Amino acid sequence: MSKLLKSIICATVWLILPNVSRADEPGPCGRVKRSNLVSCALSASLVVRMEQKNEEALQGRRTAVGSLLPTNPTLSLSGARREAREAEPRALNWYATFSQELEVAGQRGTRVDAVDAELRAQTKTVSLRRRETAASAWRAYFDALAGRELQTLMQDLLRTSERMAKVSRARADKGLSAPIEADVADAVNFRVLQRKVDADRALRSSEATLALLLGRDATGDAFAFDGSLIPLTGIPDETGAPVPDSKRLELGIAEDQQKASAARARAFRRSRVPNPTLSVYAQNDGYNESVYGLGLSFPIPLPSPIGRTFAGEIRESEALADRAQFARQGALRDVKREKAAAFASYRSHLELVEKLTVDRLKRARESLRDLGVEIEAGRLAVRDALLAQQTLIDLLEADIAERRALCVASVDVAQALGLPLEEGSR
Repeated sequence: MSKLLKSIICATVWLILPNVSRADEPGPCGRVKRSNLVSCALSASLVVRMEQKNEEALQGRRTAVGSLLPTNPTLSLSGARREAREAEPRALNWYATFSQELEVAGQRGTRVDAVDAELRAQTKTVSLRRRETAASAWRAYFDALAGRELQTLMQDLLRTSERMAKVSRARADKGLSAPIEADVADAVNFRVLQRKVDADRALRSSEATLALLLGRDATGDAFAFDGSLIPLTGIPDETGAPVPDSKRLELGIAEDQQKASAARARAFRRSRVPNPTLSVYAQNDGYNESVYGLGLSFPIPLPSPIGRTFAGEIRESEALADRAQFARQGALRDVKREKAAAFASYRSHLELVEKLTVDRLKRARESLRDLGVEIEAGRLAVRDALLAQQTLIDLLEADIAERRALCVASVDVAQALGLPLEEGSR
């Protein structure tokens, strides 16, 4: 019995342990990188989910307006007992009527056209929100990468600056330089410390922004993210084949909204046509007298404001159609302006990044590390070293800032051209 119990326990432990180890493993978004950034951001986006629910609601409305009959048929039943005052036969009278309202002016087709146009517009709105979410995730991702690089740079610069301050103070104590130079070196060191603290704060802020976009707790521990400041690939050249403006979803949304409003106006106009009601009836009347017949009834249209002529609804729908047309024209102007601004920004940052070559940056880092040695050896005055330090620090900071700006500019160009950022890594 004890051997059997031990076997059961070992088997249970063997089955449970793999599940526990799998539960401890990070999920697909446990470590954010270029390949899973967009998918993780889209899965956590509440805006995208809300738009998807709006799309589901319109699909339900499409089902509702697709009914062939405007109303359900009506069956009316009634009965009565007939008795004469004198001795005459009694009779049980009953009445049955079956009626159905019919649409004869094509109202159903125009209602379906209106909802189909709204559904197309909402489908494009979902894609637009996905694209905007992906663009925001890329910008936050590049901000976080730049913040991490800047923090690392400031940590290295702070060590170099502290060494220069110590060397300057030692030379001043030995009388080899003026004490004011040591004081200036201390001030510069404090300024570098401020930059390092600012870099830490900027990194925490960018990490919090990225965490919120990925559905994480911004106040929790920092999560892992990998990558480097490399612009998006597949950005077409401005001088090449032009990308059509039709790829911008905003234009398609405005066009579909215009079609939906125009279709609603047509539906209201056709609703002015009275819907006939066809009825079939049978009855047993009098003293067991059978009666059968057909009926046709029409509502009487009355002029406004006595009756309902849908004049207000028609006017509203036509105004909304005109508004959607103007909105499309305005969106087209914005598209052209955004494309021009995005390409101008991308070109300028690309030119600066190309000027900041790897060799130039490498020499700048080496010069910063050697400043303390040059001061200590007496080959460089403290005043000149401090000026050189500030210039080199500005250059290295500018490198990170320009590479980050180039990455963001590539996102702006892709968004301005209507490229499908939501489809994944680029």
